[in-house]
Amino acid sequence: MPRNRSERLEHLLRNIFLVIAVLLVAYAAAFTNYLHAVGQPPVQAKMIWLAGVAAIFFGVAAFRLPLTWKFRIFAVLLALFFVEILLQATAWLGVLPAVNTKIKVPYARIYWTSEGRGNGIRNRYGWYYPAFDLKASHRIVYIGDSQVEALEVPRNRNQAADLQALLKAKAPDWSVLGMGNYGTCVAHSIEVLDYACRHFQPQEAVIVVSVGSDVTESSPKLVPVDHYIYYDFDASGRLVMDPACEPVRNQFNAELELCHRSVLITAPAILNTHCMLLQLVDSLRDHYRLWKKQKEILARGGGQMANGFFQPTFATDPSPDVQHAMQILFGQLQHCRDICDQHGMKFRVVTIPAFPSAFYETQHGTNWTTHLGEYDYSRPEREIAAWAHDHDVPVVAMGEVMRQKKLSAEEIHGLYYANGTGHLTPKGHALVAQAVYDAWYAAP
Repeated sequence: MPRNRSERLEHLLRNIFLVIAVLLVAYAAAFTNYLHAVGQPPVQAKMIWLAGVAAIFFGVAAFRLPLTWKFRIFAVLLALFFVEILLQATAWLGVLPAVNTKIKVPYARIYWTSEGRGNGIRNRYGWYYPAFDLKASHRIVYIGDSQVEALEVPRNRNQAADLQALLKAKAPDWSVLGMGNYGTCVAHSIEVLDYACRHFQPQEAVIVVSVGSDVTESSPKLVPVDHYIYYDFDASGRLVMDPACEPVRNQFNAELELCHRSVLITAPAILNTHCMLLQLVDSLRDHYRLWKKQKEILARGGGQMANGFFQPTFATDPSPDVQHAMQILFGQLQHCRDICDQHGMKFRVVTIPAFPSAFYETQHGTNWTTHLGEYDYSRPEREIAAWAHDHDVPVVAMGEVMRQKKLSAEEIHGLYYANGTGHLTPKGHALVAQAVYDAWYAAP
């Protein structure tokens, strides 16, 4: 190769490496600022250290490595670039397997393969939902856990979006703001309701209770989770938060508030969610961690977990710990109602029932029962509906709706993923939305 061509190539590669080094330094600084904003210690973030080491490597390579090594490194970068292009194409086509990304920041990429196939972008405020219609005069906040966030379906096919479509067909000045959070419980819904009141001034609040998990997650005496917010009753019978959960609560609220600041702060996290190479690596790591965590839970629960449910929650004769957890759940719902009363908002409750595999194995047709042996999978929902009735809280109990509509066990199976035991399918979300609409909004 003529000397002038070699020099030009070396000059080009040196400049490329220097640009990469500068971008990595900028990314590390921006990511440090992001972690500081959400209250996490940047010094523990592997991505910052990795970006710093890589920046040093490319800076040294730009001036110290011979041309042959520069070219080899560039070839590797080019190969990774084409792999990323391939992953992006397969992701947007919805055929990329084994990748799950759910980071909660504005405009973050969502790609979900555990159940269904969520594939889209979060809205400006970090919710997996279409853009909020804040011009509507009547706004409803629709709050819950993963059954509401619904990463398994397109963001315009969940129960909140379906309800908004039904309401807007009736009058354009209705708006439903879907605020679902994966891996949360009713204690988190209290924080989300406070957040919604601060930022969106809704006129109504719907709190969705997932019967399969929210009772269990009300008390650490059942299956403790380190990233949950826990409440209990003090000596005077007043519901109070466990002081040890204050850091978890602060972190959760910091992440909610961060979504209302400049996207420049969350830019590195947004970039992470859109890099499918990075998400592939993270997903493989998360799958391994989840496998280990499930083994630990099974070891602690002594075989009391089935289909992802903590079986004692549904016992026909519940233990004192389960009864206590239910009382805490009622206290949390009352706390939500108090917030709504303070802001002059209507308060409503929806319950999503859970069905184990044994239900589909033993029940057929429309004459089905959820009383299977020593377990009654409708009991927690009935108790929540009874509490709501006693406290004048409008409630839609979806298990009872399914019974009244005379849905067969086979039809119920089609409402849930994971062979009938997981999250709602688009058909399940549509059923919930229609039931809510018929109960509270269909009449003039």
